[in-house]
Amino acid sequence: MRIHSDIKKVDFQTLVKPVVSLGTFDGVHRGHQAIIKRLLERAKEKNKVGLVVTYEPHPQSVVAPQSAPQVLTTLEEKLYLFERLGVQETLVIHFDKKLSQLKPEDFVKQILVKRLNAGEIIVGHDHAFGRNRSGKIELLDRASKKYNFELEVLPPVNTKDFSNDVAQAEVCPSTGCNKISSTKIRKELQEGEFIEGIKMLGHSYPIWGEVIRGKGRGKILDYPTINLKTTPAKLLPKDGVYSAKMQIQDKAYFGMLHIGPKPTFDDSSRSIEVHLFDANLDEFDSKACLFVESWIRELQKFDTPALLKNQLRADEKKIKEIFHIN
Repeated sequence: MRIHSDIKKVDFQTLVKPVVSLGTFDGVHRGHQAIIKRLLERAKEKNKVGLVVTYEPHPQSVVAPQSAPQVLTTLEEKLYLFERLGVQETLVIHFDKKLSQLKPEDFVKQILVKRLNAGEIIVGHDHAFGRNRSGKIELLDRASKKYNFELEVLPPVNTKDFSNDVAQAEVCPSTGCNKISSTKIRKELQEGEFIEGIKMLGHSYPIWGEVIRGKGRGKILDYPTINLKTTPAKLLPKDGVYSAKMQIQDKAYFGMLHIGPKPTFDDSSRSIEVHLFDANLDEFDSKACLFVESWIRELQKFDTPALLKNQLRADEKKIKEIFHIN
């Protein structure tokens, strides 16, 4: 996947009327996936380039930083998910105060038409853009006629139609829709409804970060861990123990993840620690790509480290059963 990070330095006129989808795409959830899937379908049908446009940082952190949400996906995680979906061209637009003040009409003319040379635009039903998010679908529709580009608006995706973790999302009916949204997913993850959050995401929850040195308690318990540090802007699921997977080049490692304080050791600092089965910790680089798979249990305070170790053995047994590891 080619990643363009400076809109002023890329000549999108050479793409010859690309099919474009744009948005924050926080979480790259099933609703976003439906948009990207349609983008790729239309690009293939028309033999054109499919271009995904996203923003960094999250627009809310610029417009109203005091109320900005933590993100479901950092830029690096988001780009990984785009590529996994088959996206070949991505433009990352730096979102700043100047861009936030751009009138919707000017956004269309200056960016979508002049810069991107868009031949078709595919967005979700609630897409909004420009100053104060005042540009709505109606304005895009008028602009499509004025500037001669096609516009396709996709309906929301329903949260109700999941029969299991890998169920396909279904389009919402016109009434009674409980649509997937990044806001809903954040709420589910923070409140401990991890399964529901993952169903709406449609993929494991990524936590990518810098490998840092811990206090060595895991090694003493015969459960050495990799400790991760991520950006404060990243939303972490509710404190607890989870099953997790870590990808290193072409090899997947499975393990048990701890998010939160260490009550047994009276340590209130929140940390991200993962013990990987059958892994040499010296193999890991300064950065690690972790994927949270399933919720296991709440954190507990044990009277002794030995009792904690017994619980870790039980956690290991349960997680190995989940991953079908002998």
